[in-house]
Order: sequence, then structure tokens, then C-alpha cells
Amino acid sequence: MPQSPIDVAGAFVKAINQEDLTALRAAMTEDHTFTDSRGNSFSGAEKMIAGWKYFFNAYPGYWIRVDSAFVDGARVALFGEAGGNYKVEDRILPENWSVAAAWLAEVEAGKVKKWTVYCDTGWATPPAQTAAPLGEAK
Repeated sequence: MPQSPIDVAGAFVKAINQEDLTALRAAMTEDHTFTDSRGNSFSGAEKMIAGWKYFFNAYPGYWIRVDSAFVDGARVALFGEAGGNYKVEDRILPENWSVAAAWLAEVEAGKVKKWTVYCDTGWATPPAQTAAPLGEAK
């Protein structure tokens, strides 16, 4: 029995929250397109798995919380918050970030064909890390 679009979108969010690349890949159509909040689009499921792997490494602990969702046919609009940590020079910073966000999932044949993110991008730049000169305390 085919899953409803809301179930497909929910499974996609769950895979993201678990950083489960196998489940993410299984949830994508071959021609899956991801569009970020700056309007940049990337197509192809394999390309996006590489993109998610990079993203999970750069922003460890990334999470999505969905507060409400609306369905229009095969399109699912999700509204909530996203957050995570920063990783700079292989070090996870103590600061974390969160941002109000929305997502639009377009579902085809029980898989996510398009995933679009809408949010402010000010969070994407890690906070400045000021290092004290050698021998001095911060």
C-alpha cells in the first residue's frame, strides 16, 4: 500500500534527524532535486547523498522539528525549526544554532522528488573564534 505524501515527508525528516544516508537515499527519486534557502538547486540522488554527508559533517547534530504541516495533493509544506552545531577545523564548537524554517516536499511514487528549504541563512557562518596569542589566556 503506497504511503501518503505526509508519511513520505515525515520519513524523510526522520532520516535527516537520524543522519541516515541509506534511508535518505531510499526516500529519494533518482532525479531528486534539493533547493537550498539561497535558491541553489542540486539534482540527482547520488549527488544529494554526498551533499547530505558533507552537511552532517559541517553541522553535527543537525535536526529538524516540524510543528505543523499542510498537504496539497502530492506537495507537503512543513513548518518548524532546524538547528545543530558548527564544526570548524575538525573541532565541534560549543555554540549551536537554530532557525525558524519551512520545507516543501514534492512526492512522486512514494518518494521525495523535490525538497526545498526556506529559512534565514545567517546561521550558516560559524561564530568568530578568537584565539589568544600563545602564552596568554583568553
